[in-house]
Amino acid sequence: MSDPLAADEAATDGGADGVGASRGTTVSVILPTYNRCDVVETTLRHFIAQDYPAEQMEVLVADNSTDGTPDMVRRLAANSPLTIRLVSSEERLPAVKRNQALRQASGDLVLWMNDDVWVRPDMVRRHVEMHARHDAPIAVLGHVEQSPQMPPNPFTDWYRPFSYWEIADRAGKTVSYRYHWSMNLSLPRRVMLQRNLVFHEDWANIGHEDIELGYRWTRAGYEIVYEPRAWGEHYHPHDLLSACRLQESVGRGLRDLEVLIPEPDLLERYGVFSRNASPRGMLRMGVRNALFNRLTVPPLRAWLAGLQERNALAEWLYWKVLLFHTERGYHTSLPRRPAVVPTWPAAGPTPVGTPG
Repeated sequence: MSDPLAADEAATDGGADGVGASRGTTVSVILPTYNRCDVVETTLRHFIAQDYPAEQMEVLVADNSTDGTPDMVRRLAANSPLTIRLVSSEERLPAVKRNQALRQASGDLVLWMNDDVWVRPDMVRRHVEMHARHDAPIAVLGHVEQSPQMPPNPFTDWYRPFSYWEIADRAGKTVSYRYHWSMNLSLPRRVMLQRNLVFHEDWANIGHEDIELGYRWTRAGYEIVYEPRAWGEHYHPHDLLSACRLQESVGRGLRDLEVLIPEPDLLERYGVFSRNASPRGMLRMGVRNALFNRLTVPPLRAWLAGLQERNALAEWLYWKVLLFHTERGYHTSLPRRPAVVPTWPAAGPTPVGTPG
């Protein structure tokens, strides 16, 4: 694909519904990965099967794997109708790998994906069409559900880590930066680079970089629009114990996020008790913490992990146990002081992004 930075920004061809304006739009799909060769191969095959023109797509795999992932990517690329490129890296953090691939990408749009989201054949087209319906640059959030192909167990059948139900009535409409999830998210590459709307790279823990970018994206004057028809399924089998470890990492990452997003209700939204919580939140979290603590959670977690069938009590308890681990991750981590990334707003040269 040719570099759109050297092309005419107005290279579209009309259409009242915006679909015509999408003709010729190029897309760079970027997914960071680490040691998930088999899953990533399936992910890539779903992109090879897209109904979007192959000559207008490329997939960049940002990889620091030590398994067979690099060889697999090269093998698929050799026989693929669309361009698949390996962006080798020595970096651990997905945020850094994403930025490295962004600077090598050439598409009009960058489609950010997780390495384990398997998409429908019309997924890329749905993203492009939603962008084309808007005159101003936007971010487009696609939809992700847990994959029914994962091995079933009571916890997996219940577990829904992504809160798409909260925006079920927002199809085609603007959503908060809180839903700026990079597992299925597209943005205009030119705007990201020109406005310094790239991923923050100073993270003690993996995660939260997409939320932080969404915060700066909206503060810079841009919208995030939800397109549930841009659909993918998330294939990452978890049991209760692995999900608890994940929640502890989420909690640790809040030490960065609370500095970069200085909103008083941030911790409360993640279920972490703080002095800034609302009176109702303090009461709710105080009762929860009295019932679910370092003495009660371990035996409860062991009982839940051993269940063979779903039941209503377990499904009420799962989230309480997970929130205990979120709080533990936060409270056992030291405060952090990451620097704010300066961002240039949609109008005017003055950077925004400073807390306060």
